[in-house]
Amino acid sequence: MNIKDIAGICGVSPSTVSKILHGRDADISAATRKRVLDAVKEYQYMPYSKVIRNASYKSNVIGVLMSGEEYGAGELLYAIEQAASDNGYSTILCNTQGDGKRAFRHIHVLQNKKVDGMICISQKRELMQNFDAPVVWVEKGRTENPGENAEAVYYEEEEAGYLAVNYLIEKGHTKISCILSEGDEAVEAGCRRAFQENQLFLNGELIFRGAVEEIREAGLTRYLDMGSTAVVCRDAETGNLVCERLRERGVLVPGNVSVISVRDSALAQKMLPRLTAVHVPFEQLAEAAVGKLLEMIEKQEPSDEFEKRWKLSVVERSSVKPPLRHIQGGKIVVVGSLNMDCMVNVSHIPTNGETLSSHSLQFLPGGKGANQAVGVGKLDGQVYMIGCLGNDSDGKEIYNNLVNSGVKIEGVIFDNALATGKAYVNVAPDGESTIVVYPGANSRLDCSQIQRFGYLLNNAKYCLLNLELEEEVVEYTIQKCKAKNVEVILKPSVVEKVKESLFEKIDYFIPNEKELKQLVQGPVGIEEKAEVLFEKGVKNVIVTLGHKGCYLRNQEYARFFPAADFFPVDTTGGADAFISCFAVYMSEGYNIIEAIGFATYAAGICITRLGVQTALTNRTGLELYADEIWEKFLKGKEGNL
Repeated sequence: MNIKDIAGICGVSPSTVSKILHGRDADISAATRKRVLDAVKEYQYMPYSKVIRNASYKSNVIGVLMSGEEYGAGELLYAIEQAASDNGYSTILCNTQGDGKRAFRHIHVLQNKKVDGMICISQKRELMQNFDAPVVWVEKGRTENPGENAEAVYYEEEEAGYLAVNYLIEKGHTKISCILSEGDEAVEAGCRRAFQENQLFLNGELIFRGAVEEIREAGLTRYLDMGSTAVVCRDAETGNLVCERLRERGVLVPGNVSVISVRDSALAQKMLPRLTAVHVPFEQLAEAAVGKLLEMIEKQEPSDEFEKRWKLSVVERSSVKPPLRHIQGGKIVVVGSLNMDCMVNVSHIPTNGETLSSHSLQFLPGGKGANQAVGVGKLDGQVYMIGCLGNDSDGKEIYNNLVNSGVKIEGVIFDNALATGKAYVNVAPDGESTIVVYPGANSRLDCSQIQRFGYLLNNAKYCLLNLELEEEVVEYTIQKCKAKNVEVILKPSVVEKVKESLFEKIDYFIPNEKELKQLVQGPVGIEEKAEVLFEKGVKNVIVTLGHKGCYLRNQEYARFFPAADFFPVDTTGGADAFISCFAVYMSEGYNIIEAIGFATYAAGICITRLGVQTALTNRTGLELYADEIWEKFLKGKEGNL
């Protein structure tokens, strides 16, 4: 910038500017003087700077022109400063904030500061037309002709979209939604190229590109309802929002839906789950830019190792996994209790009047209803919960655990009057346990709540019930199920009798051995007792027998099944694991023998761990035993008690 430029900006003659700068301005108005001095200050004009430069003056300073809002700005600037400092140069940062006029002023300031060269990050070329020092461009796209006395390093934004979609396709995903921003044309092109190369049909509605606010208000709601198994996000912030919205719906990441970002950041590493993302090598880009600029400034021989194009890579974290390999079964609705379990480890189960000391105490989310819902969710079942919690810390912990396990919780309400239910569980070293239950807010679960959320039973396959609930609630729920053609799986507990009129309405009745003895009195064996229930109208009676396996009586079978061969640590959750797994596999079209086989192993895995919900297995863990289950249950090896 010279004196003519300042004069032009202020609308005065060069001689007027000269008089003001040299203090010979007595005949010049105060307003004109102020206008000129403000321009000199704003543009940091230095007289004779061009003469000084022509005299081979060297400042050992390089300028950096960038927008602080640019993706990777912090990493680039830090690496540029470090590389420059290592070579004896200082840096001056000029933040354009995406404003062309601001950028224009900064360029003149850097000229007046006599910088030896400039690194321009994603700036318009025309801004540098009159800049007379070397320039290196750092770009987001291919640069063939950077200009005179200029060079460029770059990465291709299109590659980010291409890598993200390709990575998901390699993991087995074929229905992928993309949530991008207004300026992501190149990223979108990369996404489309990946679809095309993999010969996958791309519904145009699966790609959203809009303003950030549009993403928050409309994009997420619309694109999370598209049934995709994976989502490509514009950045980690959007990815975090997607994960939150999915979590609110009871959708697991990455269990049900995988999420990847086309831009990596520190947030991606801190999220839960940690976000898989496409990484740009900003540090290497910056070092290459500084190296090339200093080479030009110092007129060195061009390096053969200089790389213009820098490739991107996918950083694998925990937000992506292959899609479900099975077809998710029908809807399962659980109506039941929600408790906080107090697990007390004791040397043996206490008898009347006995006082014991415990060496271990744990508080864990529990309750028959919650346990069964979490069991279904962990096995990738489509599960909805109806229940009642106290509006306290225990209730919130149980609620969050349901959500994190993939349970859809719109049927769960908080009660302000009563505390969340409690279950006090004594666990002996051999895994046997006794339970004392305080119902708390569970007692607020009434027929009106079932009526309010009865729509959840629409198109459901099964309803899981237990007799920890009020009798009238159980009856009313069964009536609703029958009206909607929903099959009932009922677990008796706590009560000694079941209304005779209910038996013929129960599709699957699953008592344990103790409960069976309470329900059917007399010195007869398990088979005879199960026969009594079957004759009263129960369509399928399945008696769980702990380490002795289980017994099935229905129209086709009267058959014992062996237990899975696992060493018990805590048997508390075995029945809930069995029932939830049985419901999932039946909902997916497995026959009753196959479902019992998988359920037996789900129970076996569960009892090897302390607690219930934390001990319930996921799909992957259970299906490791698929071959063994087939051999044991599906080839006629019934086993004996």
